Parts: sequence; C-alpha cells; structure tokens
Amino acid sequence: MKKNLLSVAVAAAITVPMFPAFAQEDAAMVEEVVVTGSRIVRANLESPTAITTLDSSNIEFSGELNSADILRSLPATGVSGLSSSNSNFLTSGGGINTVELRNLGEDRTLVLVNGRRYVSGVAGTAAVDWNTIPTELIERVDVITGGASAIYGSDALAGVINVILKDDFEGVSISTSHGETLEFGDDQTDRFNLTAGGNFDDGRGNAVVSITYSNEGGVLSRDRKNTAVDDLSAIYFGGDVTDSVAPFYSSFSEYGRFGIPSNGDQYVFDNDLGEVVAWDGDKYGFNRQHFRRYTVPTERFLISNNLTYNITDSVEAFVETTFARTETQTEIEPYPFSYEDLYIDGISIDNPFVPQELRDLAVAAGDDHIQFVRRTTELDQRGSFAERQTFRALTGLRGEINDWNWDAFIGQGQMQDSQRGTGQLNISNFRNALNVVDDGNGNIICADPAAVAEGCVPINIFGKGSISQDAADYVSAPSVRDQRTKQTIAGINLNGTIAELPAGPLSLATGWEYRDEYAADFPDALTRTGQNAGNKEEPTEGSYDVNEIYVEVEAPVLAGLPLVQSLSVGAAYRYSDYSTIGDTEAYTGRVSWVVDDSLRIRGQYARAVRAPNISELYSPGGENFASVSDPCNGVTASTTGVVADNCRSIPAVADRIASEGIFELTQPEIQGTGGFTGKGNENLFTETSDSFTFGAVFGQELGNFGDITLSLDWYSIEIEDLIDTVGRQTSVDFCYNSTSFPNNFCDFIVRDGSGPAFQKGEITEVNSGFINEGTLKTEGIDLQVQWGMAVGQGQLDVGLNYGHVLEYTQTKFGDADELVGEVGFFEDQWLATINYSLDRLMVQWETSYLSDASPDLSSADFNYSVGEFVTHDLFASYQFTDSISANLGVNNVLDEDAPIILSGVPGNSTGTDTNAAVYNPIGRSAFVGVRFTF
Repeated sequence: MKKNLLSVAVAAAITVPMFPAFAQEDAAMVEEVVVTGSRIVRANLESPTAITTLDSSNIEFSGELNSADILRSLPATGVSGLSSSNSNFLTSGGGINTVELRNLGEDRTLVLVNGRRYVSGVAGTAAVDWNTIPTELIERVDVITGGASAIYGSDALAGVINVILKDDFEGVSISTSHGETLEFGDDQTDRFNLTAGGNFDDGRGNAVVSITYSNEGGVLSRDRKNTAVDDLSAIYFGGDVTDSVAPFYSSFSEYGRFGIPSNGDQYVFDNDLGEVVAWDGDKYGFNRQHFRRYTVPTERFLISNNLTYNITDSVEAFVETTFARTETQTEIEPYPFSYEDLYIDGISIDNPFVPQELRDLAVAAGDDHIQFVRRTTELDQRGSFAERQTFRALTGLRGEINDWNWDAFIGQGQMQDSQRGTGQLNISNFRNALNVVDDGNGNIICADPAAVAEGCVPINIFGKGSISQDAADYVSAPSVRDQRTKQTIAGINLNGTIAELPAGPLSLATGWEYRDEYAADFPDALTRTGQNAGNKEEPTEGSYDVNEIYVEVEAPVLAGLPLVQSLSVGAAYRYSDYSTIGDTEAYTGRVSWVVDDSLRIRGQYARAVRAPNISELYSPGGENFASVSDPCNGVTASTTGVVADNCRSIPAVADRIASEGIFELTQPEIQGTGGFTGKGNENLFTETSDSFTFGAVFGQELGNFGDITLSLDWYSIEIEDLIDTVGRQTSVDFCYNSTSFPNNFCDFIVRDGSGPAFQKGEITEVNSGFINEGTLKTEGIDLQVQWGMAVGQGQLDVGLNYGHVLEYTQTKFGDADELVGEVGFFEDQWLATINYSLDRLMVQWETSYLSDASPDLSSADFNYSVGEFVTHDLFASYQFTDSISANLGVNNVLDEDAPIILSGVPGNSTGTDTNAAVYNPIGRSAFVGVRFTF
C-alpha cells in the first residue's frame, strides 16, 4: 500500500526522465516545500497541477554548462528567441540564452528564482538570461504550463519556470569539465566550479557560496564543408528547394562593383591585373560565409551566495545574492554599402581615383558619375563585443506564528549590457573622403576645407585592398550601445489553516507584492542620427510599478468514501494596480480527486494576464525605408467609394486634387517612404488568456516488475488582445478601407501638408507600432511515464516525456494561420531515457525525437518535408571514492545531420544551412568531467 501511494505522489510532480528518481522517493515524501504552481504549503509531491522537475543530478549528468540547454529538450518548451545558436546576427542580444514555454514567447513565460521574480536580461522585456543563473547551485527546476497569473502575477500566460537554489549545503565541492566536437575539435567548452558551505553558530545558520567560470568557444561556418562558401536554394533557379547552388557569392565585392547609370553595365577594377573588366560574380563575388558563426562564443563568471540564520526558534533570516559577468562576441561579414547609403548619385568621374577606362565608359554613355557598391573589408568585419553584468540581492525574514507560515522580503536586481561594435562606417566622413581633388602638385586631397581641418583622408574604393589604413580609420564608426534593466521587488506572504473541515484542513495563502521595473537602451550618437550607414535608432527609456494583492484557498470537500479517497477544490485571485495600464485581475479554479491509492484526477481553469512591457510601451522604433502603396493614388474629385471619400477628407490631398484634378504621385514620392517600425504605444492594454487543463495520474506497483507511474494531461490556452506590431501596409489599408475614418491605424501615417498644393499629400512616414489585436490558441496532450525495477544487483529506470500538439493557431485581422507542422511547431516531440545504476556506476541512453515538419506551410515553394530528426546521447558517471567522481558523455552519438534548410528558405539561420534555433548543427560532441567533494 505504501508504494502505491508513493507512485501517485511521484506522478503529481513527475520528474523529467533523465536520471533515476526512485532512489530519492522516501526523502521527497517528508520534505515540506512551497510547490511551484501554488502558494499553499504542502508536500512537494502533492501538487494539484502537472509539474516537470529537473533536479541537480539531471544537470550534472548532462554535462551542459547552462541549464537552459537542458530545458529546451523538453516538449513543453518552445523555440527560444535568443540562444548562442540564433543570435549571431542580432544588433544586440548576441549570446543571451532564454527559455519559453509552449512556443508562446519569453514575455509570456514567467521565470522565478526561489519562487520570486528574477531581473530581466533583455532591456525592455521580461526575458531572463539563463547565463546569469548559477547552474551548479540549482537544487531543482520546476516547470508548469498554463496560466498562473493569479498565483504569481503578470507574464505567466504560458506557464512558470521556478528555479530552486541550494540553501543548506555543507562541505566543499570542486568540479571541472571539458567538451568539444569529436570530428572537428571545435565548440570547446570548459567549466570550473567551487561550491562551499556549512553551518555556523551551533547550527543556527548556514552559508553556501558558489563560484563558476565557463568558456564556450563556438563554431565558425567556414569550418564545416557544407557552409564554407555562400550558397542559395536552387528553387530560385528552377531547381529543387533542398539543392544548393554554390558558390552563390554576394555581389557586394571587396573589389567594388561599378555601374554606368545610363545603360546599367557593371564593371570591376581588378587591381591585380591593373585593368577594368566586366563584372563576373563567380570570380569577384564575396564569400560572406568565411566570416560567419554557428554559435556565439560566451565566457561567464558567476558568484552566488545563499545564507540562512535562525534569529529565534520561529524566525529565520535569509539572504540571496548573485553576480554574473558574461562576455560574448558576434562575428559577421564586413559591411556592404552602396552610393545610396551615402545619399549621393554616385562618385564623380572627376575623382582622381577613378580608373581612366571606367571614366571613359561613363563619358561615352553621357554620364558624369558612376554608381557603386563595395564590401569594406579594410574596415574590419562587423560584430559586437558585449560585456553584461547582472547583480541581484534579496533579503528577508520567514517564520511561523501559531502554525501559520509567513515571509517578508525585499530585493533588487540590475543588468548592464555594454556593447562595442566594429565594421560600421560614418557616412558623413565617407562622403567627404569621396569628394577629392588633385591639389595641382600631384597630391589627392579632400575638396572640402572644413573636412580637411577635421582630419579628412581621401579614400580609394577601386580594387581589393585599395582603402588605406588612414582612410579606413577616418571613415570607420565604431558603435557603442548601453542597455540597462533594474528591478525592485518586495512582498509579504502568509499561509496556513483556517479551519479543520470534516474532509481535512481548509488552507489559505494571501499576500502583497510590489514591483518596480526600469529599462533603457542607449545607442551611440551616430546610430541615433542614422549617420553610420544604418537606419536611425532613438534611445528607449521607461519604467512602471505595480502593487498586487492575492489570495488562494484550498478546500477539502470529501474524504474516505468509496472511489473518493479525497476530493478538494482550490481557487486563487490576484488584483494588480499598474502605473501604466491601471487595474488587472487574474483568477483560477481547480479540482483534485484522488480515486484510490493508484489514481488521481485533476483539472484547472485559469484566467491570466500580461501587462505590456517597457519596449512595447515606450520604444521609439527603428527607422525603415520601403515602398508603400498609397490607396489615395489616382483619386479624383469624382472617384467613388469609401477609400476615395476618406482620401478627400484629408485637406492636403483635397488641395492637390483641386489644383491638379487628380491626386497622382510622382515616382520619387512612391519610392522609399520613411517611418519607424516597432514604435511603442502607451495606449496598450493587457493580453488575457483562458487556459484549461485536465488530466489523470496513475501509479501502480508491479511486483517483481517494479513500479510504474503515468500522467496524461490535456491543455488548451487561448490568448486574446495579442500585443504585436502591425505591418506598414496593413496600417495604410486598414486606415483608408474603413467606414470609421480616421481610426487608430491612421495614427501611424504621416502626410506632407506643407508646400505648394501640387506637392502636398504624399505619405512621408508610415510607422509600424504595437497594438492589441488578434488571438493565439494552442492545444495539446502531455504524457509522462516512469518505470523502474531492480535488475540484477542494480536499478533500471525508463522514462518518457511526450508532447502532442493538436492546434497552434494565430489569428491577425481575421486571417487564421495554423502552424502545427512547421519547423519549431512540431506535432509530436518526445524525450526518452533508459538509465541503469549499479553500485558506483550509472549509465544512461537518451533519445530525442522531433516529428516531420515543413519550413513554411503557407507556401507551395517551401512546404516540403525536412524529415524526422532523432538524436541519441550517451552519459555515464562513476563514483571512484566517497569524494571523487567522474562523468562523461557523447551528444548526438550517431552524428545525425541537421535537416537541410538552405539560404533563401524561411527559417534558415544565416550561416548554418538549417534552422539552428531548432536543430543542433554542430554534430557529435563529447565531454568529460570530474568532481571532488570534501
């Protein structure tokens, strides 16, 4: 009977199948902790909701440096927005590691440390950088999915990931490990950790400190045969989408490519030959892959401390501190620029650097200038070195009063991300450097005396390596970016028993929480003005605070009846008052029915909310230029229809029609409409979600065949009023094709209202901003199984964590897009393990499965099968003595190649020939580690 009860308890919070769980069952039964997913204090294994648990043994056994890499293998997690394998090309955020649930995004996934919020690692968002969480100090990680805002607050629409840190460690542990790919010897990873702790003051206190250094070297694209040179999917040439056309070099050559405006002929100056020749892409094109990366090198240093002290027999003080310093380095190809980036028609044929043959070709065509594009290899490759420092400190008291538990805390976290970029150019200086003359003495100088006074150096862009070091220094524009976040939290929590009912105790948890969030993103001066050959980016800065109160109850209804060993219901409610959006409410209700010793049935409904973050509220957006189709183009005084009526109601458009008889745009007015994308909107309101879960847990003793535990849960999450950006053309169409004009979409559009009537009315800006619009729904089934039995002198454990997605539908402006079956939105995904432990030896085989998928279900060209992706990992550990142990492992034992998703195909991660955010492109790798404990 005891083992049957135990199996049910284990299934209530089933452990991720990566390590034997049964050896620790008895200890887990007596430990009292606050369960993730509830504020009610109870035994951890009596959770009313499905929990997947990753413990410290799982982490150590896997050999991973970052616990985020282990969490991503779980079917409940989605494709991370940021990781070392998908952030190399980002302006900021390179090397950051985030985790999200159900493919609903990091902003809808709440990450907690010891049940409390953790400071964001991405300015303006709620995304936590797992590089800053001390892996070696983790006791366990609990993952629950579905709305949990009533319990923990905003952002928990997809679920909660709660990291529990060790706070009672005694002794000294020293560990180190090394890993690398087996075939290539790259992606080298090194880690060193020292963890020490102990009791003091006759056992009244305990202190633990953990110091970790790790270094991940990364992988270069040029070091893999299939990604050593530029390529493009053959579908663009009438071939098969999975066939590669290679080389397919960039036409932005380091020799330069020069065009004659009148006839479009393209030439190159081959300074090795000393002559001008016709453009040949295969010979003079640029291989960008030589400069690209699969993964971002990341160096980390972390020091964390947990301290507890019993002030009295009923009051304990606690302190948590973490300092993390990470350094990352992104690398991509040198800058491709053209005359258009400099806002000029081209380079004058009077420029002394222009080769005579090229000048003659332009003169013969009747042109006085030459168009050009060029790869600025001499200015160094582009990339960003980022140094991120995160500090978090939290202190508080907790205790017990008349069998009621309470705690009070206050804490603050800060992150500063200082970035230094290379490879950009100063367009003002570049224009000056191209405007050169002969001083009459055979010296080529800058034509503008003011520029000369400021150090202008003439630049020669004709031929490979033609830009001198002095000229490169003059036109270079090293970029600087400073991002910051600051979080202040405080709270008081109280929980205990209100009354003893016939079926058991009526439990209550209640509390107050306060949170203040600040974020800022400061680009350098040239970036702010758009003078570094990129589009303009303004600073972002904003803050908000929120006060919250919550209450949670758990009431037993029946107990001790046939088929009703126990039946209880629970509910929670949270009221929040934001300084930005005002009041929000979240609530949940649940039921738990223990049929007998072997079967538990559970269900839950939750209304969750997400308040807009700082970027969504206050971001100025980034400058963007593109053609926009103006519905007013061609409208006359007699044109009929809603669009025409709306257009004529605009004074500038009406004036132009009155003057010209028609509102007809010129070609320059049509091309290159400006504006800013991703603009914040202070009128945003909350996203809301309704989530349902229903499941059963079954546990049974099988006699000589051990014990089996099984949980099966159905879930449904529907989010309304999605916070998302609206496309520029969408804004224009919805503005003018509406009977309610002007509307909120019209707020994104700016027309020229000055000047003569015949020049008025053209759209000068269309700003793409955040709005609340659309819905997102996902539905699926989770199955988790654990079976264990004694085999010979050892223990055999088998585990399965399986997820089946029934629906993932996103609806915007009435158009529904079903994504199940696309890469990253897999219909089926599972993780299975077989583990055998014998005395001091433990061996585990792990298999990960991703079902067949397509890069793009909506496109006939790209709706092809990438195939199933199955990888196998092998791990082993051995305890040589009581104080010395070693572990080793091989990831991707069979060296499975990632599915082919070539350049030009949706989802391709530049430089990898696959979707590296989903499929590991690195190949087979191995690691070995050793641990000493005293």
